Amino acid sequence: MGEKAVPSPSRRRVKRSCPSCGPEPGGEEKKGRGNPISVQLFPPELVEHIISFLPVRDVVALGQTCHYFHEVCDAEGVWRRICRRLSPRLREQDTKGLYFQAFGGRRRCLSKSVAPLLAHGYRRFLPTKDHVFILDYTGTLFFLKNALVSSTLGQIQWKRACRYVVLCRGAKDFASDPRCDTVYRKYLYVLATREQPAVVGTTGSRACDCVEVYLQSSGQRVFKMTFHHSMSFKQIVLVGQENQRALLLLTEEGKIYSLVVNETQLDQPRSYTVQLALRKVSRCLPHLCVTRMASNQSSTLYITDTILCSWLQPPWLGG
Repeated sequence: MGEKAVPSPSRRRVKRSCPSCGPEPGGEEKKGRGNPISVQLFPPELVEHIISFLPVRDVVALGQTCHYFHEVCDAEGVWRRICRRLSPRLREQDTKGLYFQAFGGRRRCLSKSVAPLLAHGYRRFLPTKDHVFILDYTGTLFFLKNALVSSTLGQIQWKRACRYVVLCRGAKDFASDPRCDTVYRKYLYVLATREQPAVVGTTGSRACDCVEVYLQSSGQRVFKMTFHHSMSFKQIVLVGQENQRALLLLTEEGKIYSLVVNETQLDQPRSYTVQLALRKVSRCLPHLCVTRMASNQSSTLYITDTILCSWLQPPWLGG
Protein backbone atom coordinates (compact mmCIF):
# COMPACT_ATOMS: atom_id res chain seq x y z
CA MET A 1 0.00 0.00 0.00
CA GLY A 2 1.19 3.43 -0.85
CA GLU A 3 1.78 6.08 1.71
CA LYS A 4 -1.09 8.36 2.55
CA ALA A 5 -0.55 11.85 1.27
CA VAL A 6 -0.46 14.45 4.03
CA PRO A 7 -1.37 17.99 3.03
CA SER A 8 1.38 20.47 3.67
CA PRO A 9 0.79 23.04 6.45
CA SER A 10 0.57 25.78 3.87
CA ARG A 11 -2.29 23.99 2.17
CA ARG A 12 -4.21 23.44 5.41
CA ARG A 13 -3.89 26.99 6.64
CA VAL A 14 -7.04 29.08 6.13
CA LYS A 15 -6.28 32.72 5.52
CA ARG A 16 -9.05 34.93 6.79
CA SER A 17 -9.22 38.67 6.61
CA CYS A 18 -11.82 38.85 9.38
CA PRO A 19 -14.29 36.54 11.18
CA SER A 20 -17.27 38.26 9.56
CA CYS A 21 -16.17 37.82 5.97
CA GLY A 22 -14.94 34.22 5.96
CA PRO A 23 -11.81 33.10 4.12
CA GLU A 24 -10.27 35.19 1.42
CA PRO A 25 -10.94 34.29 -2.21
CA GLY A 26 -8.71 31.36 -3.15
CA GLY A 27 -8.40 30.03 0.43
CA GLU A 28 -9.41 26.47 1.36
CA GLU A 29 -11.74 25.34 4.12
CA LYS A 30 -11.28 22.29 6.27
CA LYS A 31 -12.29 18.93 4.82
CA GLY A 32 -15.94 18.00 5.21
CA ARG A 33 -17.35 21.52 5.38
CA GLY A 34 -17.88 22.02 1.67
CA ASN A 35 -17.09 25.10 -0.34
CA PRO A 36 -17.44 28.25 1.80
CA ILE A 37 -19.34 31.29 0.61
CA SER A 38 -17.67 34.56 1.49
CA VAL A 39 -19.26 37.95 1.20
CA GLN A 40 -16.02 39.11 -0.40
CA LEU A 41 -16.88 36.98 -3.43
CA PHE A 42 -19.94 39.12 -4.13
CA PRO A 43 -19.64 42.13 -6.42
CA PRO A 44 -19.10 45.35 -4.41
CA GLU A 45 -22.20 46.90 -5.98
CA LEU A 46 -24.33 44.02 -4.71
CA VAL A 47 -22.93 44.26 -1.18
CA GLU A 48 -23.55 48.02 -1.12
CA HIS A 49 -27.08 47.51 -2.38
CA ILE A 50 -27.83 44.97 0.36
CA ILE A 51 -26.33 47.11 3.13
CA SER A 52 -28.30 50.18 2.01
CA PHE A 53 -31.52 48.51 3.20
CA LEU A 54 -30.28 48.34 6.80
CA PRO A 55 -31.20 51.00 9.37
CA VAL A 56 -28.57 53.70 9.78
CA ARG A 57 -27.53 52.52 13.22
CA ASP A 58 -27.01 48.98 11.90
CA VAL A 59 -24.87 50.27 9.03
CA VAL A 60 -22.66 52.09 11.52
CA ALA A 61 -22.43 49.00 13.76
CA LEU A 62 -21.60 46.76 10.79
CA GLY A 63 -18.83 49.11 9.72
CA GLN A 64 -17.15 48.61 13.11
CA THR A 65 -16.85 44.83 12.81
CA CYS A 66 -13.85 44.60 10.49
CA HIS A 67 -11.73 46.48 7.98
CA TYR A 68 -13.62 45.13 4.97
CA PHE A 69 -17.05 46.20 6.21
CA HIS A 70 -15.63 49.51 7.38
CA GLU A 71 -14.66 50.34 3.80
CA VAL A 72 -17.93 49.06 2.35
CA CYS A 73 -20.16 50.86 4.87
CA ASP A 74 -18.20 54.06 4.37
CA ALA A 75 -18.62 54.00 0.60
CA GLU A 76 -20.40 56.92 -1.03
CA GLY A 77 -22.72 54.57 -2.93
CA VAL A 78 -24.13 53.11 0.30
CA TRP A 79 -25.03 56.48 1.77
CA ARG A 80 -26.32 57.76 -1.54
CA ARG A 81 -28.78 54.84 -1.62
CA ILE A 82 -29.69 55.38 2.04
CA CYS A 83 -30.45 59.07 1.39
CA ARG A 84 -32.66 58.17 -1.55
CA ARG A 85 -34.44 55.53 0.54
CA LEU A 86 -35.06 57.84 3.50
CA SER A 87 -35.90 60.87 1.34
CA PRO A 88 -37.46 59.72 -1.95
CA ARG A 89 -38.11 63.32 -3.00
CA LEU A 90 -34.40 63.95 -3.46
CA ARG A 91 -33.20 63.91 -7.03
CA GLU A 92 -29.83 62.59 -8.16
CA GLN A 93 -28.39 66.08 -8.63
CA ASP A 94 -29.66 67.14 -5.19
CA THR A 95 -27.70 64.61 -3.13
CA LYS A 96 -24.95 67.14 -2.35
CA GLY A 97 -26.32 69.94 -0.25
CA LEU A 98 -27.76 70.91 3.11
CA TYR A 99 -31.33 70.23 4.10
CA PHE A 100 -33.59 71.06 6.99
CA GLN A 101 -36.03 68.36 8.03
CA ALA A 102 -38.45 68.84 10.91
CA PHE A 103 -38.78 65.64 12.96
CA GLY A 104 -41.48 66.97 15.24
CA GLY A 105 -45.14 67.23 14.35
CA ARG A 106 -46.97 65.59 11.49
CA ARG A 107 -45.18 67.24 8.58
CA ARG A 108 -41.78 65.89 7.58
CA CYS A 109 -40.93 68.02 4.60
CA LEU A 110 -37.47 68.75 3.28
CA SER A 111 -36.24 72.24 2.60
CA LYS A 112 -33.18 72.49 0.37
CA SER A 113 -30.55 75.17 0.80
CA VAL A 114 -28.44 77.07 -1.66
CA ALA A 115 -25.31 75.21 -0.56
CA PRO A 116 -21.81 76.11 -1.81
CA LEU A 117 -21.10 73.76 -4.68
CA LEU A 118 -17.35 74.42 -4.46
CA ALA A 119 -17.16 73.01 -0.93
CA HIS A 120 -15.18 69.80 -0.48
CA GLY A 121 -17.70 68.10 1.76
CA TYR A 122 -19.40 69.60 4.78
CA ARG A 123 -17.34 69.12 7.91
CA ARG A 124 -19.29 71.45 10.20
CA PHE A 125 -22.02 74.00 9.94
CA LEU A 126 -23.41 76.54 12.40
CA PRO A 127 -26.58 78.61 12.08
CA THR A 128 -26.65 82.09 13.59
CA LYS A 129 -29.51 84.56 13.80
CA ASP A 130 -29.79 85.17 10.06
CA HIS A 131 -26.96 83.27 8.41
CA VAL A 132 -25.25 79.88 8.19
CA PHE A 133 -21.51 79.15 8.30
CA ILE A 134 -20.10 76.00 6.68
CA LEU A 135 -16.59 74.56 7.06
CA ASP A 136 -15.43 72.04 4.47
CA TYR A 137 -12.64 69.45 4.72
CA THR A 138 -10.04 71.66 3.04
CA GLY A 139 -10.35 74.42 5.66
CA THR A 140 -12.53 76.81 3.65
CA LEU A 141 -15.20 78.57 5.69
CA PHE A 142 -18.29 79.61 3.71
CA PHE A 143 -20.73 82.33 4.72
CA LEU A 144 -24.34 81.81 3.60
CA LYS A 145 -25.97 85.23 3.87
CA ASN A 146 -29.64 85.56 4.79
CA ALA A 147 -30.07 81.81 4.56
CA LEU A 148 -32.84 81.26 7.12
CA VAL A 149 -36.41 82.56 7.23
CA SER A 150 -39.50 81.68 9.23
CA SER A 151 -42.48 80.26 7.39
CA THR A 152 -46.12 81.10 8.07
CA LEU A 153 -46.33 77.94 10.20
CA GLY A 154 -43.48 79.10 12.42
CA GLN A 155 -40.94 76.64 11.04
CA ILE A 156 -37.39 77.54 10.03
CA GLN A 157 -36.79 77.22 6.32
CA TRP A 158 -33.99 77.92 3.88
CA LYS A 159 -34.32 81.11 1.88
CA ARG A 160 -34.01 80.29 -1.80
CA ALA A 161 -32.51 83.69 -2.64
CA CYS A 162 -29.57 83.39 -0.24
CA ARG A 163 -26.02 83.73 -1.54
CA TYR A 164 -22.71 82.50 -0.22
CA VAL A 165 -19.17 83.87 -0.09
CA VAL A 166 -15.85 82.54 1.18
CA LEU A 167 -15.29 84.01 4.63
CA CYS A 168 -11.73 82.71 5.06
CA ARG A 169 -9.38 79.86 4.18
CA GLY A 170 -7.00 77.80 6.26
CA ALA A 171 -9.56 77.35 9.04
CA LYS A 172 -9.23 74.46 11.48
CA ASP A 173 -12.33 75.01 13.58
CA PHE A 174 -14.80 77.70 14.57
CA ALA A 175 -17.20 78.44 17.42
CA SER A 176 -19.76 80.94 18.62
CA ASP A 177 -21.86 81.56 21.69
CA PRO A 178 -22.66 78.09 23.08
CA ARG A 179 -26.25 78.93 23.95
CA CYS A 180 -28.94 77.34 21.79
CA ASP A 181 -30.63 80.66 21.07
CA THR A 182 -29.01 81.98 17.89
CA VAL A 183 -29.76 85.59 18.92
CA TYR A 184 -26.68 85.51 21.19
CA ARG A 185 -24.33 84.44 18.41
CA LYS A 186 -23.03 87.89 17.54
CA TYR A 187 -19.41 86.92 16.89
CA LEU A 188 -17.78 83.98 15.14
CA TYR A 189 -14.40 82.79 16.45
CA VAL A 190 -12.30 81.06 13.80
CA LEU A 191 -9.22 78.99 14.62
CA ALA A 192 -6.97 79.18 11.57
CA THR A 193 -3.38 78.87 10.36
CA ARG A 194 -1.70 81.88 8.77
CA GLU A 195 1.73 82.48 7.28
CA GLN A 196 3.61 85.10 9.28
CA PRO A 197 6.38 87.21 7.69
CA ALA A 198 9.93 86.46 8.70
CA VAL A 199 11.31 88.37 11.66
CA VAL A 200 14.70 90.02 11.80
CA GLY A 201 17.48 87.44 11.88
CA THR A 202 15.45 84.60 10.37
CA THR A 203 14.80 83.45 6.82
CA GLY A 204 11.43 82.53 5.40
CA SER A 205 7.96 82.81 6.86
CA ARG A 206 6.42 80.59 9.51
CA ALA A 207 2.95 79.16 9.85
CA CYS A 208 1.30 80.23 13.10
CA ASP A 209 -2.10 79.45 14.53
CA CYS A 210 -4.40 82.37 15.27
CA VAL A 211 -7.96 83.16 16.32
CA GLU A 212 -9.88 85.58 14.12
CA VAL A 213 -13.17 87.09 15.28
CA TYR A 214 -15.85 87.97 12.71
CA LEU A 215 -19.17 89.74 13.01
CA GLN A 216 -21.86 87.23 12.10
CA SER A 217 -24.09 89.96 10.70
CA SER A 218 -21.65 91.17 8.02
CA GLY A 219 -18.72 88.75 8.02
CA GLN A 220 -16.30 91.57 8.85
CA ARG A 221 -13.20 90.66 10.84
CA VAL A 222 -12.95 92.78 13.98
CA PHE A 223 -10.24 91.06 16.03
CA LYS A 224 -7.24 88.78 15.59
CA MET A 225 -4.80 87.18 17.99
CA THR A 226 -1.73 85.22 16.84
CA PHE A 227 0.08 82.55 18.86
CA HIS A 228 3.68 81.46 18.90
CA HIS A 229 4.63 79.06 16.12
CA SER A 230 5.38 76.34 18.67
CA MET A 231 1.71 76.26 19.73
CA SER A 232 -0.53 74.18 17.47
CA PHE A 233 -4.26 73.83 18.18
CA LYS A 234 -7.02 71.72 16.64
CA GLN A 235 -10.27 72.81 18.35
CA ILE A 236 -11.85 75.87 19.93
CA VAL A 237 -14.91 76.15 22.19
CA LEU A 238 -16.42 79.05 24.15
CA VAL A 239 -17.81 79.32 27.67
CA GLY A 240 -18.95 82.18 29.88
CA GLN A 241 -20.78 85.47 29.45
CA GLU A 242 -20.05 88.14 26.85
CA ASN A 243 -18.02 90.31 29.24
CA GLN A 244 -15.88 87.34 30.35
CA ARG A 245 -15.78 85.07 27.35
CA ALA A 246 -13.36 82.19 27.89
CA LEU A 247 -11.79 80.64 24.80
CA LEU A 248 -10.68 77.04 25.30
CA LEU A 249 -8.05 75.82 22.84
CA LEU A 250 -7.15 72.14 22.48
CA THR A 251 -3.60 71.34 21.33
CA GLU A 252 -2.53 68.45 19.15
CA GLU A 253 -0.99 66.84 22.25
CA GLY A 254 -4.30 66.86 24.13
CA LYS A 255 -3.58 69.83 26.42
CA ILE A 256 -6.07 72.65 26.97
CA TYR A 257 -5.22 76.33 27.14
CA SER A 258 -7.58 79.21 27.81
CA LEU A 259 -7.76 82.97 27.54
CA VAL A 260 -10.46 85.49 28.42
CA VAL A 261 -11.75 88.32 26.23
CA ASN A 262 -14.44 90.94 26.64
CA GLU A 263 -16.81 90.73 23.67
CA THR A 264 -18.37 94.07 24.47
CA GLN A 265 -15.08 95.79 23.55
CA LEU A 266 -14.17 93.84 20.42
CA ASP A 267 -15.75 96.38 18.06
CA GLN A 268 -13.59 99.19 19.48
CA PRO A 269 -10.41 100.02 17.51
CA ARG A 270 -7.78 99.36 20.14
CA SER A 271 -5.04 96.87 21.03
CA TYR A 272 -5.53 94.12 23.57
CA THR A 273 -3.14 92.04 25.63
CA VAL A 274 -4.46 88.63 26.59
CA GLN A 275 -2.75 85.89 28.58
CA LEU A 276 -2.78 82.28 27.40
CA ALA A 277 -2.79 79.92 30.38
CA LEU A 278 -2.82 76.17 30.81
CA ARG A 279 -6.25 74.97 31.87
CA LYS A 280 -6.71 73.50 35.34
CA VAL A 281 -7.67 70.06 34.01
CA SER A 282 -4.33 69.84 32.16
CA ARG A 283 -2.39 71.10 35.19
CA CYS A 284 -3.97 68.72 37.69
CA LEU A 285 -4.05 65.72 35.34
CA PRO A 286 -0.93 66.08 33.19
CA HIS A 287 -1.22 62.46 31.98
CA LEU A 288 -4.72 63.07 30.60
CA CYS A 289 -4.88 63.40 26.81
CA VAL A 290 -8.07 65.17 25.73
CA THR A 291 -9.27 64.36 22.21
CA ARG A 292 -12.42 66.50 22.02
CA MET A 293 -14.29 69.22 23.90
CA ALA A 294 -17.90 70.31 24.19
CA SER A 295 -19.29 73.24 26.16
CA ASN A 296 -22.32 75.25 27.16
CA GLN A 297 -22.43 78.61 28.88
CA SER A 298 -21.24 77.42 32.30
CA SER A 299 -19.54 74.03 31.92
CA THR A 300 -17.18 72.07 29.72
CA LEU A 301 -17.03 68.41 28.77
CA TYR A 302 -13.64 66.88 28.00
CA ILE A 303 -13.58 63.66 26.01
CA THR A 304 -10.60 61.29 26.20
CA ASP A 305 -9.92 57.82 24.88
CA THR A 306 -11.19 56.13 28.03
CA ILE A 307 -13.22 58.52 30.21
CA LEU A 308 -15.28 61.68 30.20
CA CYS A 309 -14.38 64.57 32.48
CA SER A 310 -16.96 67.25 33.18
CA TRP A 311 -15.96 70.44 34.96
CA LEU A 312 -18.77 72.58 36.31
CA GLN A 313 -16.74 75.43 37.82
CA PRO A 314 -17.27 78.96 36.52
CA PRO A 315 -15.17 79.37 33.37
CA TRP A 316 -13.25 82.36 34.67
CA LEU A 317 -11.75 80.20 37.47
CA GLY A 318 -9.81 78.16 34.92
CA GLY A 319 -11.49 74.83 35.64
